[in-house]
Amino acid sequence: MTQAKNETTWRWNRHSFWAMNTTVDIKLFSSLPVTPVLEDIERHFNSFEKRLSRFLPDSELSKLNRCQQATFNASPTLFDAMQFALLAAKWSGGLFDPAILPNLEESGYKDSFEMLAQPYPLWVDDRATPPPPVMRKKSQTTFHVVSLNRARWEIIRPPGVKLDLGGMGKGWTVDRAADRLQGIGPFLINAGGDIFAYHTPPDEEGWLINLIHPANPDCIMAQLRLNHQALATSTIAKRRWIHQGKIYHHLIDPRTGLPAQSNALSVTVIADRVAIAEVLAKVALILGVDKGLAYLENIPNVEGLIYSANGEIICTNGMDAKLL
Repeated sequence: MTQAKNETTWRWNRHSFWAMNTTVDIKLFSSLPVTPVLEDIERHFNSFEKRLSRFLPDSELSKLNRCQQATFNASPTLFDAMQFALLAAKWSGGLFDPAILPNLEESGYKDSFEMLAQPYPLWVDDRATPPPPVMRKKSQTTFHVVSLNRARWEIIRPPGVKLDLGGMGKGWTVDRAADRLQGIGPFLINAGGDIFAYHTPPDEEGWLINLIHPANPDCIMAQLRLNHQALATSTIAKRRWIHQGKIYHHLIDPRTGLPAQSNALSVTVIADRVAIAEVLAKVALILGVDKGLAYLENIPNVEGLIYSANGEIICTNGMDAKLL
């Protein structure tokens, strides 16, 4: 009598859903039943959005920003994300600052981008003379006025100080989702360009990633292989709008309180974690091509690609090896 072999079947699993104002796409190669796990990841994103989004009026972050008391008792989710944001603000020298929300709101960016009345992306087909860039004085509020008390899960800031985690909050969420999936099999999480690649697909050198051209969203600017790393892109080409007759974009330079005047249109960063890549991409873009490239070159285990305003692609030394 022949004994049946107990063969393990590996297969691809895919789960897509809408969260944090973007499509989240998960690809997972595993031999285990993963449907409940992937559904749990969707709940994870929805839960974090209810904690970290400034666009949901009932989110925990919105409640913090409305709080008229100096001390706010936060959930571990919001507390940990804010702790990382404040640490990132310190090691970036304040070029990343979660306290720039007043500048964004004064610019007209009070609601989610698709709700803005006059979007003005870089690739808009408008032959009229564009409005002049905005000029405004710097807000005096910075991350230095915010402190934390972990023993009591307290976020402490002067009443009226409003905070925003921005793309870092989404990156933080992707990182936490990746922690939950590790060990099941190779996977890729892509949340609107915030990407975490765990190991590699079978018979491949890495996950194939398309970098979209910042001035033409229908074109691919470059391709690379991502292997057990994270990736994020910051650009001033997409979230642009007209407010009170002037052009604004969402990337505020904390040194001036103004939209960053940079000769970099987009910066893509590869790092160990998505939240780190998000912060570094913003900082490099604010610094501009030359200083931004030098900044990224000096950070271990980080690579970057910058698309300049004159159409050049400039890379850190290690990024060339990843490009196809």
